[in-house]
Amino acid sequence: MLKNALIAILALCTIAGGYYLFINTVRIAAPGARGTTAKVHRGDLTLPITATGSIRPSRRVEIKAEASGEVIEIGKYAGDRVRKGDLLILLNPVDEEHNVSRANHEVAIGEAQLADLKLALEQAETADLNSAKAKILQLEPGIALAKFRYEKILGLEDHQRNEEEVLQRRTTLASQEAQLDAAKAGLKRAELAVPRARQAIKQTEARVAASKDTLEDAKKRLAKTRIVSPIDGIVGDLRVQIGEVIQGGKSTITGGTVLAVIQDIDRILVRAEVDEADIAGVLDIAPPWAKPGNDGSTPMPVDVYAAAATMDRLPEIGVEAFREETFQGVIERIHPEPRTISNVVTFVVDVVITSDNRAKLLAGMRADVEFTAQHVSGVILCPNEAIREGPTGKLGVYVPEKDAVSGVVRAKFVACRFGLDNGAYSEVREGLSEGDVVFTKVPAKLQDDERDKR
Repeated sequence: MLKNALIAILALCTIAGGYYLFINTVRIAAPGARGTTAKVHRGDLTLPITATGSIRPSRRVEIKAEASGEVIEIGKYAGDRVRKGDLLILLNPVDEEHNVSRANHEVAIGEAQLADLKLALEQAETADLNSAKAKILQLEPGIALAKFRYEKILGLEDHQRNEEEVLQRRTTLASQEAQLDAAKAGLKRAELAVPRARQAIKQTEARVAASKDTLEDAKKRLAKTRIVSPIDGIVGDLRVQIGEVIQGGKSTITGGTVLAVIQDIDRILVRAEVDEADIAGVLDIAPPWAKPGNDGSTPMPVDVYAAAATMDRLPEIGVEAFREETFQGVIERIHPEPRTISNVVTFVVDVVITSDNRAKLLAGMRADVEFTAQHVSGVILCPNEAIREGPTGKLGVYVPEKDAVSGVVRAKFVACRFGLDNGAYSEVREGLSEGDVVFTKVPAKLQDDERDKR
């Protein structure tokens, strides 16, 4: 019995000891019991400004038809590379040829009318005017003679006058005077016919000039039945098909429909919208040519790609389609006119993409742009998760410190002065040195002690 009792007591002691050891082991190994640490290191820190925007070509040209006709040939399709002058769309020229023919006919009729009017003016200035003047000169001597005879017979004594002869001479004088009045009226008409003929010539000349302009327009529209690319680039969109009938811009109120879109992809950019709170930082890092108010004394380099190779901390661009790649660019222009949407004010910043992989990008892609607003190199960097408020209210970090007597590791608070903060790390200007170890998670015992002190 005694033996069994001793065995039971030993078993109970073993279980109690094991339980005590288990409890202490679990406490020590529990998450946060001893805390976690990290080393302070030296490195570079960048404070970015982020903005969103979209990829777009530097030039986007909408092609509209000036001529009318049926599409009979398509030279390039969406996505095809084109050079300036390459055929895009060919229209049937029959309608425009008819327009040219009608315009030619109108010009010919107008020129014939103009020739007739010039002949009429020449006649009015010479033959008609001279004839009217000659008529007056012809009548004037006869009137003088008729008047002399009439006055002479009136001067005779009554017994010497023949009443019939008096009547005849009075009638002759009156008739010749009436003819002279008619001749003078004819002269007036001939004189008025000259400026009237000149005015008719001016009006006809104006109509002929308008007809010639119409003819030139018709010839141009005939030439425009062959629609070509105005720039080098790619066909971004084609909106017609063979057999479709196109109405030219001259015959529609809207100026014609868009047939195709050409994009200049040799120079692509991001049009980013920067928040008003960040635009000052972008202005600080922007090159002189990009800032509003540039007077042209510092123009943007012609070869912006070569210039980009000599510049530091270029804006970085990311797109959803190529998550593993980064694109770079140069700020081309900051637009001074703000945009306000839902009380949010932004400013447009154009960034020309200069990295070699830019050919992958397509117009319309959403892009995130990161501008380097502030940058420091070779500074002490501390993880932000290690920074906390100390017992006195100052910011700093807790560092592990081993007691010289007991050998117990304790957490010591070190007040620090911090600089730039990029959200993950902060620049340490005072308080720590390279290689120092800091608690990123304070040991649980210290947390309990801190709560007790408060």
